[in-house]
Amino acid sequence: MEFNTLFPDTRLRPETRIAKCQAVMLRMLKIFDFLCNEHQIEYFLIGGSLLGAIRHQGFIPWDDDLDLGMTRANYERFVTEVVPLLPGDIFFQTTETDPKYPACDYVDAKLRDRYSRYTKNKYQYHDGLQLDIFVYDKAFIPSNFFIILQNFLLKGTNNNARRAKVLKWISRTIPNKLVYTCNYLHNWAQLTYGRFFFYKKELTPLIRVKFEDMEVTIPNGWHDSLTRQYGNYMELPPENKRTTHHIEQPEPCLPCDHKESLVWTNNI
Repeated sequence: MEFNTLFPDTRLRPETRIAKCQAVMLRMLKIFDFLCNEHQIEYFLIGGSLLGAIRHQGFIPWDDDLDLGMTRANYERFVTEVVPLLPGDIFFQTTETDPKYPACDYVDAKLRDRYSRYTKNKYQYHDGLQLDIFVYDKAFIPSNFFIILQNFLLKGTNNNARRAKVLKWISRTIPNKLVYTCNYLHNWAQLTYGRFFFYKKELTPLIRVKFEDMEVTIPNGWHDSLTRQYGNYMELPPENKRTTHHIEQPEPCLPCDHKESLVWTNNI
């Protein structure tokens, strides 16, 4: 498939560094969305990316990553049906494809741009510009405290396959009063983020909304979700809080020092 024709790489067109980085991530999102739609695999924006879709109809202006959610069944189909079709400049990162990747119990998988980086050779794992993929299981008690406690009990199952097996068993065995959430809540600090989960009715059906120059899929219960997480989500934070998630400034055309990286030549 001619991805460069369908989704040309425009990272050099914007003037600012953050806009160049967002152009990289937007292209990855378009490819991800296209392939998911072709295979009838469902995903949804979450967190700051969901907030950006609602408040800005695109990226939060200072945001430097993208957050996506998928239910377990959709994620497993994505791995088998879509990942083999990804273009050569996108790296699918898990503990299986990148053994030094440390975050499988935090972010299940990432799509990484092979030409870019967040930090200058600081880590042994690939650190290109990213789409975070969080896997959601309907296997948690609907309270932030109990979700975090349950995730800590599952901490010993941070091997992806073993953890998935446990969560599938919970979702099949426990009565219906459970909610969907992901590994992100393994940290006690997330108590300050509000209630970071979805009720089943909020995920069914998913809806399409504008995001930059494309459409993306979000939960139909986006308002309740954003209110739980952010309170008055339409209010902009103070200017000193409008910062990226990463300490160093990301580089859209300089790769990290990793065997899966590629050298960007169009800027020479």
